[in-house]
Amino acid sequence: MNNINLDYIILDIGVTINSGNEISLLTQREKELECIYSITNLFDMHIPLKSLLRGIVKRIPDACKFSKDAAACIMLDGEFYHSENYQDTPWKLTAEIIVHGKVRGKLQAVYLDEKPDSDIGPFSKEEKKLLDIIVSRLGKTVERKTIEDALLDSEKRYRVIFDSSPLGIFVDRDGMITHCNRSFMKIFRTSREHVIGADVSDFVNDEMLEKSLYSTTRNDTFPYYESEYSFDLPGGTAYFKSYYVPRRSSDNRIEGGVCLIADITKDKVSEDALQQQKELLSSTFNALQDLIVVVDRDMRVVTSNWKSDMPVSIEEKQGHPHCYNCFMQRDTPCDPCYIKEVFSTGDVADFEQVNPEDGKIMEYRAFPVFGKDNDVVMAVEHIRDITELKTTETALKSSTKELEKAYEELQSLDKLKDEFLSNLRHELNTPLTSIKGFSELLYDGTLGSLTDAQLNAIEKVVTKSNSLQSLIDSLLFASSSQGGTVKYHFEDLLLNDILSSSLQQMASKAIDKDLSISTEITDDTITVAGDSDYLPRVFLNLLDNAIKFTPNDGRVKIVASCNGENVCISVEDNGIGISQEYIQNLFQKFYQIDSSSTRSYGGNGLGLYISKVIIEDHGGNIWVESEEGLGTKVHVELPKVSKT
Repeated sequence: MNNINLDYIILDIGVTINSGNEISLLTQREKELECIYSITNLFDMHIPLKSLLRGIVKRIPDACKFSKDAAACIMLDGEFYHSENYQDTPWKLTAEIIVHGKVRGKLQAVYLDEKPDSDIGPFSKEEKKLLDIIVSRLGKTVERKTIEDALLDSEKRYRVIFDSSPLGIFVDRDGMITHCNRSFMKIFRTSREHVIGADVSDFVNDEMLEKSLYSTTRNDTFPYYESEYSFDLPGGTAYFKSYYVPRRSSDNRIEGGVCLIADITKDKVSEDALQQQKELLSSTFNALQDLIVVVDRDMRVVTSNWKSDMPVSIEEKQGHPHCYNCFMQRDTPCDPCYIKEVFSTGDVADFEQVNPEDGKIMEYRAFPVFGKDNDVVMAVEHIRDITELKTTETALKSSTKELEKAYEELQSLDKLKDEFLSNLRHELNTPLTSIKGFSELLYDGTLGSLTDAQLNAIEKVVTKSNSLQSLIDSLLFASSSQGGTVKYHFEDLLLNDILSSSLQQMASKAIDKDLSISTEITDDTITVAGDSDYLPRVFLNLLDNAIKFTPNDGRVKIVASCNGENVCISVEDNGIGISQEYIQNLFQKFYQIDSSSTRSYGGNGLGLYISKVIIEDHGGNIWVESEEGLGTKVHVELPKVSKT
């Protein structure tokens, strides 16, 4: 029809029309019909609304009388669609787009330049009817599209909700599963093919729910059904909670429904654990020997672990009596009341009370329990019998006084002991000095010559006198050091002089056992700060032990050197050695490794103890290295006096 070029048209009544105006009118009607036909095809294609609107504005200019100078536009819900050559001109024809009775937009045809006037400006009534036909169809199409979009959005929301639900299935009137979501398949470890068409009882272990699903009773109008049940899965038993909402027909018969199944296994386990914890706490609470009472602001007992042999009625158990009724046997609160004090101040309050009937002493202590607003909502009352504790405290105070008295007596005895030891030292030294002096004079021949037998006897007297003097000095030092009464007189001493003097005094003992004694002193000017009476005793003790526990023909070696700010001295022998288990006890007072050592080698177990006390009082350190059967090495470390 686009290329029809008629000079005349024969009508159905047999009349021939060859007028030019009539041919032009028919041609115009043909263009309008083509436009309607083309736009109708667009409507029937169910294309998106935006594509439909663009297609309409593209086709409308071709239906206008002056199509080459025509344009069109559609304004709908704030959106603007127009043909390529559209311009806003004074020569326009408008039709409103009405959707659900409301104007949502308009369809407009325009001429780009001025045209001869017709029925409506330059436009004819037929062109107006064309626009009205289009907007009428367009309005209905927009209505349908709006409903379709709403349904589509609703379906999308449903799918999102359904797929994200814990466990969801749809069932029909026969109890068969018609839909399921991913969560359902994941929990039951199965596929959609195995779920769809299966009986709901294969997955729902609940007889009441099954009866509800299969029920056909018209009067059964329950809105939904809720239950909990367990289900055996390959990984173990799971616990579920199901919610079933039925779908009913017009005659109130159940046609099916939706069932949401939530996995509550974790909640069930937590609930069981919480219940066990609650029972444990309750058992612990009730097992407490002390009385615990929880009181509210009205002074009523909320809970307690009170154990009473008195019969209690059901009404009394259900009620909350006042605390002063239960435990104070009073009709009114005490004045002042320490529990009221807790509620008013928020501080812990306590007091003690003696029962005049049995003499028991009870301690009452209340603690505040704070609420969300930091106000005291309850008080926890702790009541206990402290009669025995008070008796013990009284006895303890009495014992403390007795101990204090005994301590004072011990201090007096200790003072007497010090005075006794001081007097004893003086009393022993006086005759011992005379014995040593005359013995040495006899031994030296100052008082005349002696026979060999007499000389040998006097030598033993001198030796034993020296041993006795050493023992007395050791005992007195041990006693004085324990009381902290040793007084030192420090001065700069040459270490070489101290060691040489000690070697000279021990020389005779070494000669008697054919021992070789060697010294290795890196610097004979090494100076230490020490007491000239006490410090040499250390090295005499160390040399005496080395010589004593080294067999005949053995060796003893003394080494002295500087190490930074300290002086290091070692006394080493190749004697009998000491087992590792005994080394840590060597510096204890009166310590002997075994009784046989005392009988074989002599000694009183004070040498190393005294040496340790003296060295530590001089700011130094002493320790032993030894291996049984291979010898012993004693290390001494003392601060060095810096040379100025």
